[in-house]
Amino acid sequence: MKKTHNPDIALLLSAGIITALYVSLIFNQNIWTDEAFTIQLVGENDIAGIIKGTAADVHPPLYYLIVKLFVSLFGSGFWVYKLVSVIPMALTMLLAVWYIRPWFGTRTAFLFLLFLNAIPCVMEYGVQIRMYSWSIFFLTLAALAVYGIIADGCGKYWCILSAAALCACYTHNFAMISAVFLYLLMGIYLVFRKDMFSKKTELLRWFLSGTVVGVCFIPWLLVLMRQTRDRVDNYWIEPVTASTVRGYFGDLFGSGLPYTEGLFAGLLLIAVVSICAVRGRAGKDRFYVAALLGVPFLTASAGILVSVWLTPFFIARYLVPCMGLSALALAVCFGAGKERYPLSFWALCAFLAAMTGSSYAANYADEYYSTHTDALLRYMEENMGENDVILYNNQPYGFIYECYFEADRLCFLEDMDFASDYDTIWYFDSCVSPWLPDAVLAEHRLKKEYVDTTGIEQNDFVLYRISRQELE
Repeated sequence: MKKTHNPDIALLLSAGIITALYVSLIFNQNIWTDEAFTIQLVGENDIAGIIKGTAADVHPPLYYLIVKLFVSLFGSGFWVYKLVSVIPMALTMLLAVWYIRPWFGTRTAFLFLLFLNAIPCVMEYGVQIRMYSWSIFFLTLAALAVYGIIADGCGKYWCILSAAALCACYTHNFAMISAVFLYLLMGIYLVFRKDMFSKKTELLRWFLSGTVVGVCFIPWLLVLMRQTRDRVDNYWIEPVTASTVRGYFGDLFGSGLPYTEGLFAGLLLIAVVSICAVRGRAGKDRFYVAALLGVPFLTASAGILVSVWLTPFFIARYLVPCMGLSALALAVCFGAGKERYPLSFWALCAFLAAMTGSSYAANYADEYYSTHTDALLRYMEENMGENDVILYNNQPYGFIYECYFEADRLCFLEDMDFASDYDTIWYFDSCVSPWLPDAVLAEHRLKKEYVDTTGIEQNDFVLYRISRQELE
């Protein structure tokens, strides 16, 4: 009996160690613009306000509602927001125990854990205060439900597929597109399967499942259509060119280690070539691996076509929701076979472990040492008085500053009344317009002293102390 459970214990231990790495990345004060948007939207609104605010943005509301639940229960510290993103990464890794090992074996399950976290972009977005980790979990769960359906047709997998696909649709727009392609590829398989009696039954269930997901998504589909219309020729994404498309792979698989893009490209190429050589239940497995690799390719193709024909809407990170599918496809390919841990298997594990370690080191540096935020916050806590004001001239960053300081103590330069009652002004000068004229300081008998060159997020600025000159 002990032998039966040893693989699960080993997988759980491995998943636990990797989860601990993720958790170690969340105890810092660094956030970027989109993360600040999440904090502001969730912190300042109730459920209705979140849905309304999301409708005015570009993403569906489910992730923000999940964050609202956790923040309501555990507080609004940055670590709570980031922990919400780590939880689905742990759940995705648990899928290796729940589904992948029973269906594909221990080697494949272990490789899935390694591939998932070795893909450089995954750990980066797995701790960000955004929806990417939840979309990875929902899409991967939906893809595993597809295999459960084609392997034994159990009704519970249809329920899991419907729920997971619907959640993916309400988490990220391109996760929705990926879910659509997952359904389409599954439908193609069901049409061409040989068992005619089962085929009719499964096609009916496939149609009903897709209809349920589609009907439940219609309310937000109308919002999505309006969002898309409003952002035609009015969106921040640059035009998609051939050079941009070539850069997508590097954005997802590039790292600080040399040749990693080429190595991942080689692994994917081997996976594509070996699809026809998958042994054991070959028909299902060949289709399944092809579908797992096909979904991100088709999603990227759809995003590129929309960006070229309509307006730029697609960037590389919108493929992050598909990374669980890519990891699973690679794990199934390289975990197949009857050899017991050959040299090539251990060499692959060593490469993936090195990639995971490199990704962790890079993200640890980004989370803890890439900005001046911690030093600035310590200084302000030690020196800022109760009647002091923070003045800034980079208006777009105002809502980010509000994540760190009380809103009523922040003031945009053009709104500042220098004749008002305050003790000291702490001026965040980003060296952009509007400027603070010396004549204004002279008029109000103020002196400006340089403190430090510092910053918040990726916005560096010069910190000045502005105080009143004593009357002679």
